[in-house]
Amino acid sequence: MSSRRVRIAAALAVLATVAAVLAASSAGDGKASRRSAYAKEFAAGEGKALAESYCQTCHSVSLTTQQAKDSAGWEKTIGQMEKWGIKPTPAEHDTLRRYLLAHYGPRAR
Repeated sequence: MSSRRVRIAAALAVLATVAAVLAASSAGDGKASRRSAYAKEFAAGEGKALAESYCQTCHSVSLTTQQAKDSAGWEKTIGQMEKWGIKPTPAEHDTLRRYLLAHYGPRAR
């Protein structure tokens, strides 16, 4: 077998292994993870409507939900978005920060 064919066969074997690992890791009880990088909607809870209104206007749900920021990180992000045009009330700002932290805060290590 030529060295090119060997490299192609090796690459295909690696891809098949990765696909098998991904398939095995997605199997389970069928419940969606709250930490999914590919979330299609925000998690239920107080603040979901605010996230849909303020975050989803410019960003995909998955972009927002994969951030895993701490309280200061979400505060900074919301502050930046306010500079760019979102206009939550102070109460909405606090609710949105608490919601994002509760559902999309730092991941356990």
